[in-house]
Amino acid sequence: MDDTQTPADHIQELVDRSRDWSNDDVIAVLTAMPVLPDEGDPAWSDERTWRDHADLFVALADIAAERRLRPAVLLLLERACFGDPGEMMRGLRHRLEAIVNPDWDFLTEACIIAAKLPQRGARLWAVSELGVLRDQRALPVLEEALRDEAAEIRSEAARSIQMIQRAG
Repeated sequence: MDDTQTPADHIQELVDRSRDWSNDDVIAVLTAMPVLPDEGDPAWSDERTWRDHADLFVALADIAAERRLRPAVLLLLERACFGDPGEMMRGLRHRLEAIVNPDWDFLTEACIIAAKLPQRGARLWAVSELGVLRDQRALPVLEEALRDEAAEIRSEAARSIQMIQRAG
């Protein structure tokens, strides 16, 4: 990424560059990626965190959605950051949904798994997505998330439970 390139342009460049990769290559690069730093981490003040990790994460999520790469669902959740620096994580749910559409059972199961992972970012975004999915099977894991160490996860769990209960 050069100094004149916007983050969106850089992400698009990464998407374009990875279009020739095989599905196995996309999964391998995603597997090798570290978990994104928490939103409050000082690493976000370093442009390399954005360029080398965040932009690549978003680009790989885009490619996975385009190709409907189901193995990417859990990998993306496992690497998601805790929080939403630069509002980059807000689109994750749409990419996850695009990967599995219309197999919401698959996404529900992946989110139930991710909601129990040690990575706080995985738990946060999985718990949030479970509310959107409104599947009764998620209630036990969401009730467990009400006791999570992170207040943000507890809050998302309460919101998601309300969404499921309203859906009936």
